[in-house]
Amino acid sequence: MLREPHVELHPDTARKRGIRDGDWVWIETRRGRIRQRAKLTDGIDARVINVEFGWWFPERKDGGVWESNANVLTDQGPPYDPAMGTYQLRALLCRVEKADASVN
Repeated sequence: MLREPHVELHPDTARKRGIRDGDWVWIETRRGRIRQRAKLTDGIDARVINVEFGWWFPERKDGGVWESNANVLTDQGPPYDPAMGTYQLRALLCRVEKADASVN
C-alpha cells in the first residue's frame, strides 16, 4: 500500500466540519488548495492543523506534484517575518473542509 499525505486536526475541529479520521480534506489558503487525509489527534490545539509538506506522487504519470504539496499554500509576499526577514513558512491562516467523496 502506498503512503498518503496526512493533516493532523483536533477531534473537536474535525467534528465541527463533519470530518472523520481518514477522510480526504481540502486545506485552502488565499494562494491555493491541497488535499490530504485527516488524522485526528487530541495532541494538537483545536485552533491549529499540521500539514505534511513535500508531497508528490511519483507513481503517477503526471507526478501529482501540486495536489497535496504544502508549498501550494505558502505565499512569498509580505508581510515578512520580522525575525528572519523571510516569507511565511510555518503559520498561515487556512480553511479546512471535507473533500467531496467523488474526488480521488
